[in-house]
Amino acid sequence: MDDKERVLTLASASRMTGVEQKKLQSMIDEGRLEAVKTEGGNLLISESSLKLILEESQIVETSHSENTLSEDVKKLLSQAAFFIERQESELKTYKERERKQISLLEGAEVHINKFLDQLNELQKQNISLSNENRDLLKTLMELKIKK
Repeated sequence: MDDKERVLTLASASRMTGVEQKKLQSMIDEGRLEAVKTEGGNLLISESSLKLILEESQIVETSHSENTLSEDVKKLLSQAAFFIERQESELKTYKERERKQISLLEGAEVHINKFLDQLNELQKQNISLSNENRDLLKTLMELKIKK
């Protein structure tokens, strides 16, 4: 540690970084963080050493965040794929129902057209019978008048 370098107590370093004192202490014990013990037993941590550790932590957090993001994206993609499959299945079901209904309507149309043709034929027969009945009635009236 350089004599002119700024140093922080363990508590100050913890407040500044947001890292728990126990975590900083274990980093010092592991040799990852440079610190000097005073005669009073306090630990002084060099600011430059602390910055290096923070930068490493941010890189690790960033890569962890990217992995987490990647996992989140994978999960969302999986959910989206499941949703799409379900929608496609429902669409297929609806299309099958639609085809059946169209087929039923087409069948009904054929029957309705046959029925309309029969009604038309009956109407023609009815008109013909009405004309015959009129002629018969006319003939009967003429006969009655002659009597």
